[in-house]
Amino acid sequence: MPSDSKGSNSKNIVLSRRIITQEALVKLAEVHQRFVDKKRDGRRVIMRNCVLVELDISRLCFAEAHFMACLFSRANLTDANFSRAKLFGSTFESADLTRANFERADLRAVVFDKANLRDARFDEADLRRGGIIANGAKGDQEVFREIRSSFRNANLSHTNLRNAVLKDVDFAGAMLDGTELYGADLRGSRFTGAELKSVVLTNARLQEADLRGATFEDTRVELSGLLSTPMEAVDPVTLVKTLADHERWVNSDGKQGKRADFAEQNLTEVDLSGRSLATISFANANLKGVNFDGSILAACDFSNANLRNATFSGSDLRGANFIGAMLEDTRFGDANIGALPETGMETVFPDGFLLDRGVG
Repeated sequence: MPSDSKGSNSKNIVLSRRIITQEALVKLAEVHQRFVDKKRDGRRVIMRNCVLVELDISRLCFAEAHFMACLFSRANLTDANFSRAKLFGSTFESADLTRANFERADLRAVVFDKANLRDARFDEADLRRGGIIANGAKGDQEVFREIRSSFRNANLSHTNLRNAVLKDVDFAGAMLDGTELYGADLRGSRFTGAELKSVVLTNARLQEADLRGATFEDTRVELSGLLSTPMEAVDPVTLVKTLADHERWVNSDGKQGKRADFAEQNLTEVDLSGRSLATISFANANLKGVNFDGSILAACDFSNANLRNATFSGSDLRGANFIGAMLEDTRFGDANIGALPETGMETVFPDGFLLDRGVG
């Protein structure tokens, strides 16, 4: 069993900056289980800056363990038990956390981006911002940085976050279906582009939450006073007039009509195909399922917009900005993507986004 001679004692096994193997993990889990069961030969597992990427942690018990700034990316944590554990600054990106138990865990500054958290438990967990000290750009000085816990583009279907502390947490693009948020502290949290269906928000605190571009369905709490983006779609008559004014503005080089602005608006499932829409801001808008096929969208701003299931086949997207946009199942077909002449503007996508050229 791996150990640090300076860090091990009768109560703890302390590991720092190690790459943990599957075999070592199983042995550590056995010793830690004995600690949880209060047996004489049990020891608490404490890890700092360790790598557990792609390991099988399913059904293992690390309740009350410490994993500070550890990497669990793409690991299988199905039915794992991390209740009351300290996981400050750790990363679970793209991990499978189905039915995992994080009850009362310290999850400050923890990243769950793109993770599957279906039926997981986070009741009374602490997911506030956390401060870390890292090396500066020149490596010769330490810099204090605050990191917010994050569930970006994660699956939170039927996840239990009851009474959890979720202040300033980033839920951008997350799927929350039947998620339990009763009594949760969501002040300042970001839900841009998130989809919330049958979510329990009773007694939740949502002051200053960023709900721009979020989609709500079957929500039993009155949200009209909290939403930056309207729940109702733009009125069809208003939409037709706004588009006509914008096309006149484009064709007259700004001398007639008026430039359109759909930032933070709800245009779900609207047909905008074959339109002249260049330079329009759709920032933080709900554009789920919108048909942009064949439209001129040069220099448009789609930053932080919800574009799930939208289509852009044959459209002109030169110089368009998609930074922060939700692009799951978005289809670009044979769209024109690249530099916009005489502007220096390029089509920009979120880091790590793989362009889907599929049609239909």
